[in-house]
Amino acid sequence: MIRMSRLFRSGSPGTTKAAKLRRYTALVRSTDSYCGGTHHHRRVRIVGALIVVGLALVGAIGSPGVASASTTLIGSGSSAAGPEILQWTADTAQAPYNLTVDYTATSSGDGRFNFANDTVDFAVSDIPYQGIAFDTKQPAFPFIYVPISAEGLAFMYHLNGMPTGTTLQLSSQSICALMTGSVTMWNDPIIAADNPGVLLPATPVHPVIRTDLAGTNFALQEYCIREQPALWRTFVTSPIVVNNPAQVGDLSPTDPHSDWPLFPAGIEASGSAAAANDVAVPNNDGYITAVETSYALQRHFPVASVKNASGYYTQPTSVDVASALAYATQDADGAQDFNFDGLGPHVYNPSTYSYLLTPTTGWSTDKGATLSQFVNYALTVGQQRATAIGYASLGLSLDQYGVNEVREDVPGAVALTAVEQSAYQCGDLTPTEVQQGQTVPTCVPPAQTPETPFTFALPIGAGVLMIMAYRRLQKRQTRRIEETV
Repeated sequence: MIRMSRLFRSGSPGTTKAAKLRRYTALVRSTDSYCGGTHHHRRVRIVGALIVVGLALVGAIGSPGVASASTTLIGSGSSAAGPEILQWTADTAQAPYNLTVDYTATSSGDGRFNFANDTVDFAVSDIPYQGIAFDTKQPAFPFIYVPISAEGLAFMYHLNGMPTGTTLQLSSQSICALMTGSVTMWNDPIIAADNPGVLLPATPVHPVIRTDLAGTNFALQEYCIREQPALWRTFVTSPIVVNNPAQVGDLSPTDPHSDWPLFPAGIEASGSAAAANDVAVPNNDGYITAVETSYALQRHFPVASVKNASGYYTQPTSVDVASALAYATQDADGAQDFNFDGLGPHVYNPSTYSYLLTPTTGWSTDKGATLSQFVNYALTVGQQRATAIGYASLGLSLDQYGVNEVREDVPGAVALTAVEQSAYQCGDLTPTEVQQGQTVPTCVPPAQTPETPFTFALPIGAGVLMIMAYRRLQKRQTRRIEETV
C-alpha cells in the first residue's frame, strides 16, 4: 500500500485528523500566497481532482471481477445449509457481483450423487464421501472440499401442553430416546429428569425422521453413537427396526450413515423443509424433528435447549454453535472431525459444518471466476449475515482456508476485493477461550505508533498514478506561475 502521509504530516501524538486537515489547508493557502494568492483556487481544484481520481481508482480496484453474463452455475445438495446458500445466491445476483448461481436444496446425498455424475457444477454436502458400499460413488475427477457453512442441529418441537414461557430441555439421552422411539410419551421420566419442576403433558411422541440420504441423519447418528452408544445399539438391533428399502445402507451400532432406520412410531419426511413443515402443522401436537435452526426460525417454532458436557442447557445460537465447533479438528482434505464433549457454558451440540464441493480441473475460466466470486463473498461478507438467519460464522482460519483453496486450485479464480478483505473475521475462538466463557475471539489490533500520521491508504497502482499525475500537474503549474511572473 502507498500511504499519502506527506500530504498530512502529524504534529503532537494527540493531534486529531480534523486539526491535521486544518493545518494542511493553511499550508496550501500560505504556499499559494507566496505567488500572490492568485493561484489558490486552481491548486484546490487540482488537489480535489486528484482525490476524485484516487477514489475512482479505489472503487475500480475494489470491485469484483465481472463474470460473463452467460456464465451460470448449477448446484445442489444440503438442505441444512440451504437457507444460507440461497441467501448468498440472492445477494450475489445483485450489483456489483451480478452472478447467476442456481442452487437446489434437497439433501447432501443428492448433492454428492449429482456432483459425482457431473450433472451439476458444484455441490454442498454436510459430510464428505464415505468410501463405503452404501454411499454414492466418488467423482472420477479431482475436486476439493471447502467448509462453507456452520450450523447447529436443532430439535424443533410442537408441544401444546408446555407451560407458557418454558423452553423444553433435553440431554443426549432424551434426544436419542425421542428420535429412536425409545420414549413414547412426553411425560416420560427420562424427559422429566431434564425439566425439573415442569409439568410435562401426557402427549404421545411423534418423531419426524428424514428418509433421504441426509447429512442431518449422519450428524445425529454420530452424536447418538458417541454419546449414547448402548441406547443406539439397542435401537439398531431391535427386530422392529428396519433399513429404509429405498436406501442400501446397513444398520450399524458403531458407524453413522446418512439414512435413518425406520421404526413404527417414526413419521417419514424428505428434506429439512418437509420435516419442519410436519412439526409446524397446527394439529400435530407432540411432534419433534432434528433440523437446522433456520427452519425453526422461519416457522416461528421453538427449539429445545440441549445439555452440554459442562452441564449447561444451551440453545443453538450462533455463539454457542461457534463455541462447540472450536473443538473441531481439520483433516488433510478440509473435512472436520467433531468433539461433542467440549466444555464451556456456551457450547451447543450437536453442531456441524457443510462443505462446498468444486472441481479443480475441466472448467472454463468463466465458471471458475463465477465460482470464486461466489465463494469469496460467502466466506467474507456472507459470514457477517450468518447469525441473522440462524447460522454461525466459520471463523478466520476456515474463511481464509476456503478462499485460498479456491484461488489456488480452481481455474479462473479471482482475488478478494478490498471490501471482502476487510470483511474477514478477526480470529478464531479457541477451546481455552470457550471454557472460560468467552464468546468472541481475542483480536489483537495492529500496533499503533505514538505519532501515526493521518493517511490515505490506497492500492499501490492507484497511489502511483496519483503521484505521477500530481507531479505533472505541479510542473505545469510551476511553468504557468513563471510565465505570469
